[in-house]
Amino acid sequence: MSESRFERRERERREEALREEAHRERIRKRARELERELAYEEAIEQRRGNGQKGRKGKVVGVIVLIIVVLLAITAIRVWMEMRPGAAEPVVIAGSGEFMKGRVNILFLGTNQGLTDTMIVFSLDYDNKRLDAISIPRDTYYYRPDFRGAAFQKVNSVYSTEGYKAASRAASDILGGMPIHYYAEIDVKGAARVIDAMGGVTMYVPFDMNYTDENQDLYINIKAGLQRLSGEQAIHFARYRSSYADGDLGRIKAQHELLKEIAAQSGGLDYPRIAIVARAETRTNMSIFSQAAFAARLSGMGGGGSFNTYTIPGTPGMMDGLSYYFHDADATRSFVRNLYGL
Repeated sequence: MSESRFERRERERREEALREEAHRERIRKRARELERELAYEEAIEQRRGNGQKGRKGKVVGVIVLIIVVLLAITAIRVWMEMRPGAAEPVVIAGSGEFMKGRVNILFLGTNQGLTDTMIVFSLDYDNKRLDAISIPRDTYYYRPDFRGAAFQKVNSVYSTEGYKAASRAASDILGGMPIHYYAEIDVKGAARVIDAMGGVTMYVPFDMNYTDENQDLYINIKAGLQRLSGEQAIHFARYRSSYADGDLGRIKAQHELLKEIAAQSGGLDYPRIAIVARAETRTNMSIFSQAAFAARLSGMGGGGSFNTYTIPGTPGMMDGLSYYFHDADATRSFVRNLYGL
């Protein structure tokens, strides 16, 4: 008996997940090997003592020169890969009017296969500006090939059709804005990345208490200014019960979290964070592009360099489910204004 379309996709997703996990384990193994090599080299240098200082100085000089050359080459490659217009978009806008001036990255925060968070990061190099545009997870997105009201929400696209379809959906909703890259991370992986940063200091406006046994979700965060662990930070971003505007309030909280992460990211141990982030993230970005984006993100939390938005629209009910109906005309005007058109 032949497989159905959904069975084939499910099998392919499982196989991809196994390959991805094997890839991540190779990264973790290499990171452990590097740590052991560094520790071994430090021990050798300590045993050599002062007698090797002259030779060591020459060796260090050569190493420093090599590192400088490698950094220069890397910087050139980073610039080449991430300059506006260099990346081939995942989705090509039909009119072509948004094809220059920005690099756009679709960020997908997933939970149990669905995109709990959907943000397009748009980076303007010339003006040193980063814009984060949130698309609410309940945004209505009609898909004629899928039956059932739940499949007409944008948060179901990635789990059923993959990142290219999710990128196309984001581009459609944003009026043809191209998506050059995508990056996906689940809630546990995001928590591990924030832990690698040493946590994040946040002001929690009220006590957050929520339990959902089906999702294995137990939120318990007290109000006040505090240092949140990775798990607490993700709980802060997922909480929505006490907001008068529901999911829109949760998105505002996510924006505050993003700004604090950007503002507090200066002076951190980037190699260690990069290893964790690389292991936890699925993306079509090269490691050079990831490094460039991280460098641009660092320290952009202050002033007007980092801006957050939610697409225009209104919440409502249809077929017994709650949706967010985006205003297509207002959204297109917003995007055109972003591009200065």
